[in-house]
Amino acid sequence: MEDNNDKELEKKTVDAIPDDVEEVASAEDIAKFMSERRKAREEKKHTVERENPEVEEYHSEESALDPYLEPDPEIPWVKYEEPVYLSRGCNHCPRSYQPVSQCERQSCSKVTSTNWLAGIRQPTMRPFDCVEVRFKNNHKDFYRLPDGLEVTEGDVVAVEGQPGHDVGIVCLTGELCRLQMRKHRINPESENVRKLFRRAKDADIERWDASMREEHEALIRTRRIVADMGLDMKVNDVEIQGDHSKAIFYYTADARVDFRELIKVLAEEFHVRIEMKQIGVRQEAGKVGGIGTCGRELCCATWLTNFKSVTTGAAKTQQIMPNPQKLAGQCGKLKCCLNFEYEVYADALKKFPPAGHAIRFQKGLALYKKTDVFRGIMWYAYEGENDLIAVKAEDVKAIIEMNRNQQYPEKLEDYQVELMSTSALASESNSEEVEREIERLSEGGNGVVGQEERGERRAENGERRTGNRQQGGNRRNDRPQRQGDRGERRDRDNRAREERHNTNKIVQQKQQNKPEGKPRDGKGPKPFNGDNNNPRRSGGNNRERRQ
Repeated sequence: MEDNNDKELEKKTVDAIPDDVEEVASAEDIAKFMSERRKAREEKKHTVERENPEVEEYHSEESALDPYLEPDPEIPWVKYEEPVYLSRGCNHCPRSYQPVSQCERQSCSKVTSTNWLAGIRQPTMRPFDCVEVRFKNNHKDFYRLPDGLEVTEGDVVAVEGQPGHDVGIVCLTGELCRLQMRKHRINPESENVRKLFRRAKDADIERWDASMREEHEALIRTRRIVADMGLDMKVNDVEIQGDHSKAIFYYTADARVDFRELIKVLAEEFHVRIEMKQIGVRQEAGKVGGIGTCGRELCCATWLTNFKSVTTGAAKTQQIMPNPQKLAGQCGKLKCCLNFEYEVYADALKKFPPAGHAIRFQKGLALYKKTDVFRGIMWYAYEGENDLIAVKAEDVKAIIEMNRNQQYPEKLEDYQVELMSTSALASESNSEEVEREIERLSEGGNGVVGQEERGERRAENGERRTGNRQQGGNRRNDRPQRQGDRGERRDRDNRAREERHNTNKIVQQKQQNKPEGKPRDGKGPKPFNGDNNNPRRSGGNNRERRQ
């Protein structure tokens, strides 16, 4: 039975093979075909590589230099170093007993001060014995000079620390330092003013340099520790004292943070005394620095020292759209520069009528849209329309006063101010007039245009302006008119408003023509039916008494 089944299966297989195929390839034949095809591809690839030698792989020797890892000895190699000295007020490591140049200090320091009293000594007063010393970023403090020591701006000095000593750069001396201490409400005669020891020596500067280079790594490690401990705070900056005995960590936090455990961990990690100082987001922006939307360095990082409160009212006064994304600075608060021009705008707006006040005309009600403060122009548009019309602020004041007296001008267009655009300016001074003026001057003219030429020019300008107005009127007439219920409703409202206005006008005229003692349309005082003998309550008796 099995033999018969095999024969039947073989017969069916042979019958399934098409007549044009002589035989079926076996597995060995297929493997042989694939190997030959693979060899042919490799031979073709090698042939192409021999014909195009630039596509060959680069095999460098063991002694060859890697251009990305090792420098070429023939080319000078400049190694990048992190600018750690910029935050201290200098471009490079200063030397002992050599003051930092003024150009270097002013180009690198933050919140710098210009000593405009330098070299001016008061004749009746002894030299001021306190100086201002600058440390990292905007950290400054005042110190008292010892007897017999004179320092200048830019000197690197060693000052008293808590504990130990610190190294900084003198940034302010003399009488201006006295004024600065008075501004910060510090008494120069107080014993709390710390001492300045001496000018920094080479050993002090070397220790100071080593401390500065450890600050960046300490900042990164501290942020990792804070993240591992799960504290809701942000460490912004680290300042290590010049003698490497204390480190100040500046941080920001939305709520109160318990960092007692953090101080213990940081003390074990860095082996220094830890001091934590909380600052605001504005102070953070001043320490970190950055570039503002104006393209310049942040004001709080260069010269701004007092952070005044900024409100949205300052933006509204300056006609700025209340967009939080544009009004907010890098600190997330409102920009400090919103206060710079606020007083100028507030003073200019005193000459304007109250913003948002609508004015009424016989043609309709005009609604307030916007104001150009320095040009003294206000834009209005009729209710239900979008065409803006510019009107002077003085005219708006006069119209408001007329409305209070129940007087309504005919239309808003009578008070429109024509603003000259760029295209109008170009048409006013075209090339033909310039060429004509050049020719006149070349002929020896004295700069005074004749009456005839001036009259022709005025006529041409008048024709040009008339043509422009006609074109503008044609453009307005060519606009598609409003159709449907909205247009009909507006026309119906305008007619009703005009009829109501005419009716009120007629009523007012009638009331003015009536005698004084007669009641006005039943709205006047009613006649008194009581005791006529009372002179205070009877108008007739009063008249009789006066007679």
